[in-house]
Amino acid sequence: MNREAAAPESPRPLEGMRVLVLTSGHEALDARVYGREARSVRAMGATVVVVGKLTRGMPDTVEVWPIPPASNRFARFVFQPWRCLWRGRTFRPDIVHFHDAEMLAILPVARLLWPRAKFVYDVHEDFANLMLIRDWLPRGLKPAARALTDAGERSLARLAHGIVAVTPPLARKFPHRHRISALNFPTPAFFEEASEASRPAARRAYELVHLGTLNRRRAAFLAEVVQGLNQVRADVRCLVVGTSPEMIEFLRPRVPQSCELRGPVAHAEVAEILSNAKVGIDVHPWLQPHLEPALAVKICEYMACGTAVVASSMPVLEWLLSRAAERLPGVATVRGDRPADYIDAVIRLLAAIDSGDDPGADLRGFAREHMNWQVEAGQIGSLYRSLVDGTPCVA
Repeated sequence: MNREAAAPESPRPLEGMRVLVLTSGHEALDARVYGREARSVRAMGATVVVVGKLTRGMPDTVEVWPIPPASNRFARFVFQPWRCLWRGRTFRPDIVHFHDAEMLAILPVARLLWPRAKFVYDVHEDFANLMLIRDWLPRGLKPAARALTDAGERSLARLAHGIVAVTPPLARKFPHRHRISALNFPTPAFFEEASEASRPAARRAYELVHLGTLNRRRAAFLAEVVQGLNQVRADVRCLVVGTSPEMIEFLRPRVPQSCELRGPVAHAEVAEILSNAKVGIDVHPWLQPHLEPALAVKICEYMACGTAVVASSMPVLEWLLSRAAERLPGVATVRGDRPADYIDAVIRLLAAIDSGDDPGADLRGFAREHMNWQVEAGQIGSLYRSLVDGTPCVA
């Protein structure tokens, strides 16, 4: 599907359509499931219901039918898909849009329950290659788990009528006639929040910010970067926000006191936080197979807030940055796993800001043009219309 031509012409192209969204693993109010997709589809005129666990927050524009959260990993993979199916059984959908790979196991039964509906599988990650890094899997079983997951996902996904993936490489994994990518770009609401919170780079309180979750290995790497940065510039103020309480305790003795550590925050606070930092960092220094088709959403949010970026080089990110007519100021990508290279990149960007440069306007402009959820939402609307009308859809 041509991305530039994907946005439907009518402001309500899905008027009268009924869409059921099922998620066994994510929160019903998840930023992609609810904040981007469900809200956008409803704005296009569809009647939308989301089925999933609701443990925090309250729904607004889209109705949620909650299910109990899983008590453990086994319950999530085995029982949650059936709970989703049972909870949504009375809805009569035209489209069933389901998330999480374990939902594929119930797809044959779901197609019998709703014989007239079209089923769309939303692919969030490279699930098969993620098996290679799962801590709860014995090392010797990981290759077999990867192979079985890959074979099972590809086979069962053939029962879906359409595929939505978070990046183009993930979409290409599935040879469906109806497949698209819808990247997790900032929404119009986020751009508005970022615009309201905007301030010149020189007046921002933090030199460096890291937003989002971390595993232990990446947290240790980030701590090395922050420590090294502090040794070069003793006055540097860093903020690590959005990671788990466990990871905060891991980081606390490993970073200088000038590095502020905060746990999870509401997404409504993110634009204000990022707009108060000069440089945002993303560390994925080991390019493992599951990262080849991935894109760190935080990078798009940094740019939407006019925050300079230091990020690990990954294929999808480099593809996005290549859309710029010339090298984008305020963005540095780093290859390899040397903390010193990340430190040097941060220092160079901070020095440019200290000398009067402000990359904010260029970064925000690029994000609005090339990282805008409205275009991605149009892709989903066109996919739904193609499935219901029986017309072709080409990625």
